[in-house]
Amino acid sequence: MRNWIQRSFRNRIFAYVLLITLLPLLLCNVLMMRFQVERTDRDQREEADAHLEDCREKLTALSREMEELADALGGSTVVRSVLRGGTTDSRILYQVLCREAADVREHARVDVCLPDGRCCYTTGQSLPLTAQRTDWGVLRAAGQSEGTEFRTGGEGAFQGAQAVRRYDGGILGYVLFTVTRQDLDELFRGCLGSTEELLILDPQGELSYSTRSADGADQGYWLRQRLLRGENVTQDPAGECRYSFRTDEKTGYLLVLRQPMVYSQRVLDTLYWISLTLGLLCLGLCVICAFWLSGNLFEPVDRLNRAMGRAEQGDLQVSIETRRKDELGALAASFNRMTREYRLNLERSVEHQRELNAARIRMMQAQLNPHFLYNTLDSMKWLGVANHVPQIAELSTNLADLLRSAISRDEFVTLEDELELVERYLEIQYIRYEDRFSCEIDVGERFQHCLVPKLILQPLVENAILHGMADREDGYIKITAEEADGDLILSVQDNGCGFPKELTDRLNRGEELGPGRHLGLRNVDKILSLHYGEGYGIGVYSQPGQGSRVTLRMPLQIKKEESQC
Repeated sequence: MRNWIQRSFRNRIFAYVLLITLLPLLLCNVLMMRFQVERTDRDQREEADAHLEDCREKLTALSREMEELADALGGSTVVRSVLRGGTTDSRILYQVLCREAADVREHARVDVCLPDGRCCYTTGQSLPLTAQRTDWGVLRAAGQSEGTEFRTGGEGAFQGAQAVRRYDGGILGYVLFTVTRQDLDELFRGCLGSTEELLILDPQGELSYSTRSADGADQGYWLRQRLLRGENVTQDPAGECRYSFRTDEKTGYLLVLRQPMVYSQRVLDTLYWISLTLGLLCLGLCVICAFWLSGNLFEPVDRLNRAMGRAEQGDLQVSIETRRKDELGALAASFNRMTREYRLNLERSVEHQRELNAARIRMMQAQLNPHFLYNTLDSMKWLGVANHVPQIAELSTNLADLLRSAISRDEFVTLEDELELVERYLEIQYIRYEDRFSCEIDVGERFQHCLVPKLILQPLVENAILHGMADREDGYIKITAEEADGDLILSVQDNGCGFPKELTDRLNRGEELGPGRHLGLRNVDKILSLHYGEGYGIGVYSQPGQGSRVTLRMPLQIKKEESQC
């Protein structure tokens, strides 16, 4: 399966789409059902515990009241004296019985019996016709105990009894309580739900009470068998009912609450089959959608892949036809633009190569001209010497040195060599301007061996002479060098007419000035930025009518064979 997924991009799309669409749906279906079942089960258990605890509290309260009444009657002098005399028509005892049993008689019948079990006084409407056996059941247990005993049997759901004794321990009679099924129905009214069933088992496991007498006996017998075997009973064998248990510590009776399960096994089986059917249906729909979506996504990708393969083989005329307006359509359009631009770039490259070849031919042809120019300048030099015109010889020598430096292949020279070329240029300009300006070069020895781009100062000096000294008879130019933050700062300062403020701002911002305007300054700035990057170049400081100062900023570099400055 893994190899099949990795074999193709389409297979991966199909698998991922199927997983993304189907897995959350199945997880949601399973988890939601499981969550609903568990939540309903928890709510049902909490409801059962609350109802069962309410029933237990009421049964405990009733048994406590019966025990307190038995203690009161057993310790009453009136009751003891009447029973000792065997009288059955004492109005005083009957009044005491009615007064003391006012709270209990609502849920239980109270009888006062003689030692032989015959009832002589009762809170019921009439005396029982048959006597209670004293050798069996609740009276026998009461005769053997000092307190109140509870047992199942007789004519009620359960009975309680306590012996009335003489001071020497002999039995004078019994106080007997009889709680019928109707009494318990009234006691537990409002405590149970309409579908719940309450069963009460005595300590021996016998069924004492059931809210549904029809099947209560069968349920009591089944529970008694399981409990006697020590089994933990939570559900019936069919898995349709839940059992909750609570023990009344006062009487020892076991209260059992039987609830029909909201999600019985049959209901759960039905839900599982429905979930399985929905899962299979969703699986089919997801497979169809994943197959369609993977094909819809794979088709343009496959077309793009084939087109890129043709482009790799050199077919730059390839193009992808598409009408899609989505991202894949934009990708195809981008591929078409890429191949079109690549074709144009290739055509431009061929054209540039042709132009480069032509330029190389012109350059090689132009290399013949300097030799002719050198020979001509040399002839002018000797002609000036022969005719005693030293200015011509000096001009020829200086111009030859400048020309030789301009066409040399070295990009960098020492500052000492650059200043020497500036002096050659100044000697030519001194002759031209008849010494109407002077130039001071104030550069310390420590900067003489620093490397600078060749012909970097001559354009600045030329600009100062041509534009600053044109109308002055006492022009002054000063060239200085200094170090700042590890950089070399060269300055050319003059006392000429200066730059207009607008021009100064445009030069400092690096803007184009138009053809033929201060071309030397712009070339110097470009050379510095190309060699050293942003942050290096020229700076122009000027006051119109008072002069200007142009600075060059470049890294401080020392020629290797020289000692560091």
